Amino acid sequence: MNILNNCICPASADLKVGKTDGPWYATLMPSEHYDSMRTSHFPNTCNTQQLAGYENIGILTRNSVNDYPNPYNIITRERDELFVYGGYVGEGLGAYVASVDRRNLSEQWRIYLTVGTENPFNWPGAVGVHGNGYIYAIAGNVLAKIDAKTGKHSTVQLPEHPGQGGAAYNGFVISQQGVLICKSIERGTTEVNSILGLRAAVENKIPAFLVAVDPDNLTILAQTESPETVLGRAMTSEYAGLEFVYLPGVTKVWRYLFTGNQFILDDDWQPIYVEEGEQPGTACAMLNDWVIVQTNFLVSTQPLHISAFHVEDCNRSHSIRPFPGHTPSQEYSKPGIDSENMRIYTNDQLVSKVAGLDFDETEGFSISWQAEQRMASFWAIIGLKADRNIIGTNFTEQGDRVLWRDARSGEELVCSDILDSKFNGNIVSSGFEGRFYYLAVENQKIIELKLAAQQS
Repeated sequence: MNILNNCICPASADLKVGKTDGPWYATLMPSEHYDSMRTSHFPNTCNTQQLAGYENIGILTRNSVNDYPNPYNIITRERDELFVYGGYVGEGLGAYVASVDRRNLSEQWRIYLTVGTENPFNWPGAVGVHGNGYIYAIAGNVLAKIDAKTGKHSTVQLPEHPGQGGAAYNGFVISQQGVLICKSIERGTTEVNSILGLRAAVENKIPAFLVAVDPDNLTILAQTESPETVLGRAMTSEYAGLEFVYLPGVTKVWRYLFTGNQFILDDDWQPIYVEEGEQPGTACAMLNDWVIVQTNFLVSTQPLHISAFHVEDCNRSHSIRPFPGHTPSQEYSKPGIDSENMRIYTNDQLVSKVAGLDFDETEGFSISWQAEQRMASFWAIIGLKADRNIIGTNFTEQGDRVLWRDARSGEELVCSDILDSKFNGNIVSSGFEGRFYYLAVENQKIIELKLAAQQS
């Protein structure tokens, strides 16, 4: 079988890469979900047809030179730059950020982020590239500003409750004014990690810190505590000239007006999204003027439940259980959001199902398609509006694979060979020249995937 040369992705080739006046750098993958609304829609990308044709699609793979223990997310900056985040503050040398040359997948530099807390809560943070060109990473309660070329960095410690085992700030978003918005989780004195740490956070009822940080000097501009524990990550979005931050709590979605130096809790916008028997959910995401949130970050005896609340009036709402009767339910990732097509993509890893949902502002949700797939990763939405693809993982007894589907029909387009023996919990990242990046947890490698036409 011969692999033919595939064409370069014209959408990424045309992208003008560089600094912006907005929150994120102009690049294909500035953060794990592309924007602060956490849509997971990546413009300037190409679908399988553009990269390799309609059929007989092959996948070329290449591994990184260096190893990356417990890798979490990978981003692009300039066309030849990749930055990977991984590790935990309480293991080995700590969490890390590494610069990788995209051309040969060799490492350029690596820095480590540690905390002083004994037995800290090991939960992943994230890395992203600001519109100002600097790399920012968060691990434990440490936020770092990093020079992309040298790795030289400065840090600030974010607030945490004394005697509670240390805070884990699970990622960040950036406001339209360029301010970093960060949110904490604390498990309490119980020394458990991973999902058990999240369950301990709920049981111990420890509120989250919501913090705004100046990107230039890393000073704290504003901070507050949430009314209840928040497991999922923060999401920001503008409406009517105002900027709001959304947090999925144990029972309600909480909304704050961010003024630049203050978080003001919106007492009139506090919808309940978790019903009896359900578990709290992951991050919210924005579908035009609707806040989308789903349940069951933790294992639940009730099916996955997705809700939509309008930004003007949270009583204007719709909901759906896409996999009724299928339990137990659990889903680490949030839905993928395609605002151009008013479509949502969801999955439940315990029931091994994925679905495409259409959304009408009056009628609400409807199921467009369903398929069998055991997916722990986030969705990546790529390609043009009329011919969009979605990318996720599929974990079986043999191992984890990457799978491309037609977004409109759910049809499987191409699937990789087994890439790792453990499942990947983050996102398959988009890179320049039609390349994609999978982070292998067990093999500890960055795996580059490239679609190409093949002939026998």
